[in-house]
Amino acid sequence: MIEYIKGKLVSKKPANIIVESGGIGYYVNITVSAFESLGKTGDEVVIMTHLHIKDNPFGVILYGFSDEKERECFRQIISVSGVGPKTAITILSAMNYREFTDLISKNNYLPLTSISGVGRKTAERLGLELKDKVGKQDTDLSIDSLNKDKSGELGKAYEVVSALVTLGYNRPDADKMVKAVAGKNGFAEMSAEDIIKEILRGK
Repeated sequence: MIEYIKGKLVSKKPANIIVESGGIGYYVNITVSAFESLGKTGDEVVIMTHLHIKDNPFGVILYGFSDEKERECFRQIISVSGVGPKTAITILSAMNYREFTDLISKNNYLPLTSISGVGRKTAERLGLELKDKVGKQDTDLSIDSLNKDKSGELGKAYEVVSALVTLGYNRPDADKMVKAVAGKNGFAEMSAEDIIKEILRGK
């Protein structure tokens, strides 16, 4: 899976961008929040992504987000039966993920019906299936507080969390383990490999 793309912003439109990385131009469908968070054309950018593979006809589509929490909200939305990525992108462009999470957590799904492509039945399904899922992330353990250095580039904490998830740990546990190590002296000097080894030895 393509977790993020880092490269030169070649084209920028409200609904999509093209990022050149490693000699390849990636076409990415984005939310309005992602559009607003990116710099100008020609800048080096980092965009969090979700790779979607569809059938009939077969296609591979990249979706991009302003940060990891917006992407997680997108993934929660498309987990709802009958709701596809286009609808999810539309929802997260009509409102930011915090507004969406707040509506669902309060069981107030009716405002969603004002969004193009979201009927009452779809809004009801979103409310029913996501009410116990949204808003569960611990903001103190957010990857945003761990994975970016002063220049805003994705850092080694993100690499470590991704490696732990690949090894079979769930995301919240991986975040907690990295946060625990990040509080120790010498964390800044440790390589991602050393951090992973220390975490695994401590289990």
